[in-house]
Amino acid sequence: MDSTYKSIQRVLWIILIANLAVALAKIFVGVTIDSASVLADGFHSVTDGSGNIVGLVGIALASRPQDDDHPYGHAKFETLASLVIVGMLVFLSIQIASEAYGKFMNPVAPRIETSTFIVMALTFVINVFVTTYEHKQGKKLHSSILISDALHTRSDLFVTLGVIASLVAVKLGMPVWIDPLVSLVVAGFILRAAYDIFKMASAILLDSKAADEKEIRESLSVIPEIKGLHHIRSRGTEQNLFIDMHVLADKEMLLMNVHELAHRIEKNLQAHYQPSKVQVITHMEPFVENYKKK
Repeated sequence: MDSTYKSIQRVLWIILIANLAVALAKIFVGVTIDSASVLADGFHSVTDGSGNIVGLVGIALASRPQDDDHPYGHAKFETLASLVIVGMLVFLSIQIASEAYGKFMNPVAPRIETSTFIVMALTFVINVFVTTYEHKQGKKLHSSILISDALHTRSDLFVTLGVIASLVAVKLGMPVWIDPLVSLVVAGFILRAAYDIFKMASAILLDSKAADEKEIRESLSVIPEIKGLHHIRSRGTEQNLFIDMHVLADKEMLLMNVHELAHRIEKNLQAHYQPSKVQVITHMEPFVENYKKK
């Protein structure tokens, strides 16, 4: 396993411990005061921890080396792990909505104490740390699983604020149906997080454009032997980037020089997109005046 995957695993372990602590605290408070919204928030945090476990499994699979059946490696296992998290979030939102319906039919006033607000405030602070740290590391390591998990956890911040607001409202004498109503809002936030993660993961799996064509052209403009570029395509992720293109060069160039030019193009793009792993395939074509793209 290379250093990048080891770093991702280390981040996931740290976040897993934090998420489990938050989940247990919220569930304990929710059961103690009989609050649907706090329980919903607690089970939402459980999926954060479950997502971390899925991420650890995904990273273990993604870090496996290339083999005869997988010549491009196993990196997409990381993206597949993100889709597993999507499924978990959708299932959880349905469960929370069902629980909220039961509370609407049989309303129960939550027993709210000062300690309830203290615990919720502490879990909010922990979630701020988790979201900020995980998203920052995800960008640094170009990890789709860390970024998608950070988006998931970020929804916790708004959810927890909503839960605290509902508890305050009930404490001030508002109707008890405010509590299950907020749990429905929690379910909505969870579905939104699921959609954002699905959108990001599906773009990778469907080979959407991963690099800006203009940026590629500008990076290669320093190589004078290149007379033109077209049919530039890219796919993959910021961590594992695949680029192919058609390159126009002097028709009198020797094959050895053409081969050397292809290597210079790849090295240029590898340096430009560092620390990403970049593989480049070039289709060399002879340059002639008034050349027209086919």
